[in-house]
Amino acid sequence: MYPTFYDLVLDLFEISVPAFKYMQSYGMMVGVGFIVGSILLIIELKRKESIGQIKPVKNPKSGELVHADDHVGNIAIIAGIGAIVGGKLFHNLENWDQVVDDPMGALTRMSGFSFYGGMIVAMSLFVWYARKHQLKILHFFDAVMPSLALGYGFGRLGCHISGDGDWGIPNDLPKPDWMSFLPDWMWAYDYPNNVLGVDLITYYASKGYTSLTGFAYPTPIYEIIMSIMIFAVLWSMRKRWTTPGIMISAYFILAGAERLLIEQIRINNEYNILGGITQAEIISMTMIVLGCLGIYYMPKVGQRWAKY
Repeated sequence: MYPTFYDLVLDLFEISVPAFKYMQSYGMMVGVGFIVGSILLIIELKRKESIGQIKPVKNPKSGELVHADDHVGNIAIIAGIGAIVGGKLFHNLENWDQVVDDPMGALTRMSGFSFYGGMIVAMSLFVWYARKHQLKILHFFDAVMPSLALGYGFGRLGCHISGDGDWGIPNDLPKPDWMSFLPDWMWAYDYPNNVLGVDLITYYASKGYTSLTGFAYPTPIYEIIMSIMIFAVLWSMRKRWTTPGIMISAYFILAGAERLLIEQIRINNEYNILGGITQAEIISMTMIVLGCLGIYYMPKVGQRWAKY
């Protein structure tokens, strides 16, 4: 694993650049995700403006027209703030025992973020920003969804490269024959030199699991693949789904189902309700329900809601 960019460059190119020690691999992948997502969002907003779904708004101070894609820089900043604040907040709520043991560390360490928490807070901030700048909220969220799907994949790539603990439950099973053409690490991986500095056998023991080999299901890899697939579906259908809100609904269903499936082989704290359920499972199921409701109701109300 490569907790920092220094580790990556040293291993791949045998070049030691001390300054790279301060560049976290996870943060770099997230940053690349923001850049790629912003470029895709600009492309989609320009397309929506060209077909009249979004119109430029006159700046009351200068009188100049402000185009939808002119807001992308601010939106990226808002998304970043929301991702950090919401991600840390929801992670700490799910892992309250860690907060009690080390309050300052839980708040300041650059690991332990909930994607769903970041998404919820970022979306809330965006609604505020959109209302303030007279943006068409429904059309903007439709435009954002493909970028959000791909951005999630970049985040999981950062998790895998750094080894930040988002791996799955122990996997001591031999690789099945139908996966024989794939490298072994796509079936089970021990995450050496991970950013947490833990040995997986010891780590699993602390979580109440028994691992004979110290190998885990590499769940970040599975989520990267599924994120690319979700992005491909959304991006390919963006011109066909003309009803406002359908893109959002589809994302909620696909992303919710993806995370709900992956939670079955991940380690997360469970709330003592419904026989034990994780925070991500609760949010995933809520997303799927909201997405299904959207698929049903948006053809009836989408055009009307898109005016606001």
